[in-house]
Amino acid sequence: MALDNRVGTSNAPNRVDNARIASLDVMRTIALFGIIVLNYHGYLNFSTASQPFVPSIFERWWHPFNGVLANPFPVGFVMIAGMGVSLLVGVNNSDQMLETKRGRLVRRGLFLFTLGYGINWIWPGTILTYYGAFFLVASIIATWSKRRLIALAFVASAIAALVEWWRLDQSFKGNFTSWLSPAEPNTPRNLLIRIFIDYTHPLFPWLAFFIAGILLGRATSRLGAIRLRLLAIGVAATTVPYFINATVNSIATTSSQNDERLRHLASTRPFDRGVLYVVSALGIVITVFAIVTYICERFSDSWIVNLAQHAGQMTLTIYLAHIFIYNVVVDWFKLITPTGLDSAIILSLGVYLTGVFWANWWYKRFGRGPAERIYRFFGG
Repeated sequence: MALDNRVGTSNAPNRVDNARIASLDVMRTIALFGIIVLNYHGYLNFSTASQPFVPSIFERWWHPFNGVLANPFPVGFVMIAGMGVSLLVGVNNSDQMLETKRGRLVRRGLFLFTLGYGINWIWPGTILTYYGAFFLVASIIATWSKRRLIALAFVASAIAALVEWWRLDQSFKGNFTSWLSPAEPNTPRNLLIRIFIDYTHPLFPWLAFFIAGILLGRATSRLGAIRLRLLAIGVAATTVPYFINATVNSIATTSSQNDERLRHLASTRPFDRGVLYVVSALGIVITVFAIVTYICERFSDSWIVNLAQHAGQMTLTIYLAHIFIYNVVVDWFKLITPTGLDSAIILSLGVYLTGVFWANWWYKRFGRGPAERIYRFFGG
């Protein structure tokens, strides 16, 4: 689930070295909580009739598909993965060293892609398959210039927006383009559609979040100096799209096709995949990241920061565990039943807090997490 964000080396192969950037690990731990809540809420309550007719503000925020909080957590994971790629690749590599690092990215990508493809049959929508795809792409683009990376991010966002715009236009003509939303990745075509343009975290436009991480990763040595600038950019990128969205929604109030097009164009919802959605999601994550970097520097010796950092180094293990626990507790023994957001939050908090404290216990005794060891065994 996480690519090592190390800036040094360790002589102990099964220990996690201390030369890590705390804010990246803490960001993973924060993102992990949101992902668990959204997954549990979606699986528990959105395949049943337990959805409220008049949702509260918290239920709207935590809506797993359209809520304000539906996107920043996985976007944060993807952005931090991009930063990890930059830290892995580094600078001033010889050709031989660069090829070695690219090979490592390919192996890690193939491992996560294969693992995710298998997990998807019991946990549809898993981010692992897409993570693998991001790393495979990173083996090609990790050393690109800033200008080329920004251009690719723009292209990925534009393709996603244009595809969804075309699908909306086709729906007005009675063509609902269902072939672009395959029920299963059971053919090569359906698999490629899911990876690139459909389902939960497609490369178009999610590649933009990954590239933002690569670019941020190149500036890790200057994070303290640029933190306020990042905070200002993040706040602006968050508020402007939501202001535009609110303004358009106050104007386009009818069910006409023109108003529907306007609302879609100004949408910040994840599955509309518009440009404002990409900008606002990045804005939220960059804002949080700027705050987290300050906290990690200001309170670097705090037990809370250390607790979160160690858990962030084992997100792959905890992520896989939350899938297994859900199947045991909900599907096998029926210990939790869908009652709404409350049941999802209770189960999520129990699993998350247990995972965080377990990770710290494991770290003190064994270092690297069990799933992370397997990941590094195959991926280097």
